Amino acid sequence: MKTLYLCRHAKSDWPAGVRDLDRPLKERGINDAQFLGQLLASQDFSVDRIISSPANRAKSTAKIIAQTAGHTSSIQIEECVYHEGVASLISFVRQLPNDLTSAMIFGHNPTMEDTVQALLNSEADFMLPTSAIACFESEGHNWTTFRTSNLQLRWLLVPRLQRK
Repeated sequence: MKTLYLCRHAKSDWPAGVRDLDRPLKERGINDAQFLGQLLASQDFSVDRIISSPANRAKSTAKIIAQTAGHTSSIQIEECVYHEGVASLISFVRQLPNDLTSAMIFGHNPTMEDTVQALLNSEADFMLPTSAIACFESEGHNWTTFRTSNLQLRWLLVPRLQRK
């Protein structure tokens, strides 16, 4: 079985004169990422590899969640996670090494929302708010077979809904 976690970066800021790649997290984003990390840690969460877009806001979200959840390995940075689209992201997933049983990818909308929708094989619009994590499990034993026909959405975690 393979498990894929698709994560949208936490709430970010839009300071004047700052490149999109360099945008920082807002305080709310930092708090949401810490909350998610604590929540995952309380569930004995572990993941084989964490992958992030090169954008500061995605890397920061990944780092905070990883540290808070107790993940000690380095975070892999991948250009294809930064706005290259659904086909590119799914192609990347299907090329992951088979010795990994789980991977957590931190990226951006619209790609993250669109990828969740594509993996659900749904015509309905799907909203993935900031800091949300969608967990998919595949019955396949290698990443090349990670397809809608053999996977299911196991859970969806949205920080603001968890706090209520």
